[in-house]
Amino acid sequence: MVVDIGLLSMPEHGAADRWAVVEANMAWFSNCYAADPDRALDVVLRSAGPRSRLAARDRRFCRDRGHAHPAS
Repeated sequence: MVVDIGLLSMPEHGAADRWAVVEANMAWFSNCYAADPDRALDVVLRSAGPRSRLAARDRRFCRDRGHAHPAS
């Protein structure tokens, strides 16, 4: 999953930044914009690969298949 974020409004007079999620997309559906293309490709390949090759560092981002909703 790739998340686009943005400022809700420009901070004025030293106010704290207020960030919000603009949209969330599958990694292979995203655009790398100003990101390093090699790192963006790594995200796509890691998200689309077989679960058996999933790195330990990525497991916390996976949904438990027992909680998945069947396609309607």
